[in-house]
Amino acid sequence: MSQDNLYFKTNTAKSILDGAHLFKHTHLVIWEYVTNEIDSLIDSSIKRKPIIHVNFDKDKITISGNGTGMDHEALQSFFTMHGENQARKKGRRVRGKNGTGKSAAFAIANKFDMSTTKNKKNFSIQLTKRELEKHKKKGEDIALKDYISNYAKKTNELDGTKIEISELFVKSNKKETIDYIEKHIGSYGKEAEVWVDQHLCQYKEPISVKTYKFNTEKTHPELGNINLIIKVAAEPLEKDKIGIRINSNSVLMEETLCGSEGREMSEFIFGEIDCPQLDYDSKVANSTVARDMSLSASSPLVKSLYSFIGPKVEEVRKIIVENNKQEKQSEEAKKLQKIADVAAEKINNHFEQYKDKIRMQVNRISNGKVGIAKAFNSEIENQNGSLTVGDELDAIINNDYKALNGSGKKNSKSNKKNNSNIEEKKDENKRAKRVNGNGKNKSSGGSRFLVEYRKNDADNPRAKFDRDNNIVYINLDHPYVAEIRKESKDNDLLFKKITYDIAFTEYAFGLSYLLLEKKWFKENTDEYLAEALKIINDLSNIK
Repeated sequence: MSQDNLYFKTNTAKSILDGAHLFKHTHLVIWEYVTNEIDSLIDSSIKRKPIIHVNFDKDKITISGNGTGMDHEALQSFFTMHGENQARKKGRRVRGKNGTGKSAAFAIANKFDMSTTKNKKNFSIQLTKRELEKHKKKGEDIALKDYISNYAKKTNELDGTKIEISELFVKSNKKETIDYIEKHIGSYGKEAEVWVDQHLCQYKEPISVKTYKFNTEKTHPELGNINLIIKVAAEPLEKDKIGIRINSNSVLMEETLCGSEGREMSEFIFGEIDCPQLDYDSKVANSTVARDMSLSASSPLVKSLYSFIGPKVEEVRKIIVENNKQEKQSEEAKKLQKIADVAAEKINNHFEQYKDKIRMQVNRISNGKVGIAKAFNSEIENQNGSLTVGDELDAIINNDYKALNGSGKKNSKSNKKNNSNIEEKKDENKRAKRVNGNGKNKSSGGSRFLVEYRKNDADNPRAKFDRDNNIVYINLDHPYVAEIRKESKDNDLLFKKITYDIAFTEYAFGLSYLLLEKKWFKENTDEYLAEALKIINDLSNIK
């Protein structure tokens, strides 16, 4: 034995299985293989539009595309742990860096099949989690020859790669996958086409009514000469559309409001900034290893970026708040709000009764008896006077009354199990960068709904239910609403009736959709539609 016999070793199978832990959700796994296929063509010498198909089956997910395909050399690179991305070695700026994506499938499934074709030669490889576990115990490298079914087999197939992920042990969510792809596909512009079953994924930028532009050159030269674009949406945005998209060479790195999360009118803010500097190696990594779409807060460059974005977002937010305040002070606005308040009160009365109904169902399921439910009304209120309706339904369905009365941590093992997903989501939300102080915190009060009128642009829907803030917004700019308002100028009764009808419909379908998310009626979608119609009917009978 000598010093020559000492060297670094690695347990390949363990590295693969450990790498899988970075992919916490099905949509992250799918996106990993989708981007591999897109990146193989983007900026390559082959000029064709990437087209990728994602297909969901009962126990299988298939991702297939028309990328460049892989030969022996490319396959070796693909199956090299922590190796440098080949596209990056050639100077191209793509999403992947260290090639850890081959681990992704084993985060959600036991079996991975890959068939790839390049220059009329096909290579097919099958790996299972069970085989990896065997190699992990032995601590050895993995000879892929034992898992190859086709090696350079002649074929007439076009170039491209097909991935099959089967024997799933994590429940897939098609909607989450579509939403995630549509959020990220915007970074590629129109250069890529991604289908999820029969749905074409497209990034739809919200309609904006105002745009602000800020440059870094004078105040933050270390970021380079780049522009921050902040836009004000015509209507409140869904949670996953709020925030500034931080890109690096058109690759989405993070979406954040840098501390303004949850503050008044923050749900109207979106925008983007592209910082190429984030893509270059530095002493402190700018992004995290985990595929959680977050930058590293310990990086000096990232800190600088946050310190630039945060104050600008706050500046714009305060302008929005002030403009909204002035609009509400007009006599016409006050008159309209009185009508909206009556609609809101009817909705609140209904929800108190509806909670009792859900509680009794929960009690019946949990102990086989028809329980006596009592509505919970907290005196503690947040800015809107409430928990979100989603949080409150979560607590009621999980029989977790402690979450409603603010009595602290859950002690029951069953409660911990039932609320694991809720806690995970809450933890993810806490990741927001606190550059300008804390965002708004929800109290433990019962849900209180608001109905408000807004001029949200004629091209937006007539109304929207903001379930994160328990607000139904009615769009005064919508042609139908505007016409009714004009016709009822001398008769408030007609406009009142239309307001009630719109507000009740948005609330009813919003509530039914929340029940769908909680699988209240299992998979029977007809039940949710019937429930929405019943809610509308019940509200119409409230005096």
